[in-house]
Amino acid sequence: MIETTETMTTRDGVELVATVWRPAEEHPVPVLLSRTPYGRGPLGPGYHLDVPRLVAAGYAVVCQDVRGTGGSGGDFRFISGEAADGYDAVRWAATAPWSDGNVGMYGDSYLAITQLLAAQERPGGLRAIAPHVAPAGLYECVYQPGGVPNLNIILTISLMVLALDELDRRIAHGTATQSDKDAYLAAIGLPGRIDEVVRELAERLPLSDQPLLADLVPFYAPWMDTPDPADPLWRDGVVDHTRVEVPALVSTGWYDYFSAGSIDHYERLRGESRLIVGPWTHFTHERDICGRDYGDQASQDAIDWTGVHLDWFDHWLRGSSDEPERERARVKIFVMGDDVWRDEEDWPLARAQRVPYHLGGDGTLSTMPGVGGGGEFVGDPGDPVPTVGGAVMTFDAFGPLDQRPLDDRTDVLRHQTAPLAARVEVTGQVELVALVSSTATSADVTAKLIDVHPSGRAELLTDGIARVSGLAPGEVREVTVRLGAISNAFLPGHRIRVDVAGSNFPRFGRNPEKGTTTLHAPSYVVLPTIP
Repeated sequence: MIETTETMTTRDGVELVATVWRPAEEHPVPVLLSRTPYGRGPLGPGYHLDVPRLVAAGYAVVCQDVRGTGGSGGDFRFISGEAADGYDAVRWAATAPWSDGNVGMYGDSYLAITQLLAAQERPGGLRAIAPHVAPAGLYECVYQPGGVPNLNIILTISLMVLALDELDRRIAHGTATQSDKDAYLAAIGLPGRIDEVVRELAERLPLSDQPLLADLVPFYAPWMDTPDPADPLWRDGVVDHTRVEVPALVSTGWYDYFSAGSIDHYERLRGESRLIVGPWTHFTHERDICGRDYGDQASQDAIDWTGVHLDWFDHWLRGSSDEPERERARVKIFVMGDDVWRDEEDWPLARAQRVPYHLGGDGTLSTMPGVGGGGEFVGDPGDPVPTVGGAVMTFDAFGPLDQRPLDDRTDVLRHQTAPLAARVEVTGQVELVALVSSTATSADVTAKLIDVHPSGRAELLTDGIARVSGLAPGEVREVTVRLGAISNAFLPGHRIRVDVAGSNFPRFGRNPEKGTTTLHAPSYVVLPTIP
């Protein structure tokens, strides 16, 4: 294949640089475009496709440095402004001499949301997109609903990705040295102490006070100081789904920290779009996540991830009248517990029944309303409940981790069913609806859905948080905690468990107030159960 470096100019005069890989034959071909802040290259961050195979299949593959990163000019704005630049990039790719005018876009995470933002501008030539693990928007990268910071995610990304990319850019331009980078790496604990250092930095208050990021990631502090989703700061990072006309192959993992955003994209787009959800995290797509083996068919390699995309783009960019064979089903999900793939007609599943499981005062979890409330817990910012697994960005402790290391915490309420006599499948959006009061004026409520195995292993499935503010003494208020979507079969002999607490740190930022929160009846978790 031929590899070239190409430059285009945006409407406001900024030069953006791209690497192009294309077949050696000199004739126009369809183009697969990705736009990245992480460094262009066939094996760079955000890639899980085989680029040489795409080229061998007759595509020109283009990877462009977004504004202010890599070799491109201008100032990096992190999602803001990507709609206009994406439009210009698609039009450039569609009219290049090696292009036949048909463009598709692909890529993970940041590379995924750039596709959606470009698509909403309706550039001529764009035929289909394939956003994988896409955030809902800029605000949702930084905050949970209600203004609770996604602290682990955004702090770690800023420290480990954005700051390092900016240092590499400065070194390339001669405004920083390798010694500067070495000093920074030592400051964030590489090698060996990164998770520990991230936790230490997460404990700094105010959250915007991060001297390591002040220069390298200047937009981090404004993010932390602006929890209001209506603030103009977030305006340019919102996808207008009503303007997206091209079909999207949307994909994510149950343990991806942007899974809610990806699934929301699919639900808003529908039409000819498709959804694939595997037993994956944001970065990990193998059969095993931290010791939990999901079987031979669980990995992206097993389902031929590049082949899935080739089927998709062959259909939409080459004008084939055949429906993509591997994407004939509108929705494809991996059912954990059973550890199998299953095709569905749509999402959410129409046959799902929203069954309330009540939190009883004696630690029970039952479809029958319990007697008394669900208990009380202390939320203490000086001693928060530590994060154990889930949709977090760490090196060795993520996903379906055993929750038994938290068994000695008295500030976690645990409610579980009796051992199940028959299989119970939960597929869909899980929510905790709780009646709460607190001795503080502001309280956080965290919840986890857990599969307790007969061995005692308490496997985390999904979790969430909600913040209640403006509480008066003695006031009881209803709060809904969205735990996210899941598909899991609780097998006979297993137990369904829900843990409720006042913190999950550093996954979520701490509530600064200390107080005792009481759960009142009826408090229940809504499980979308498949009959």
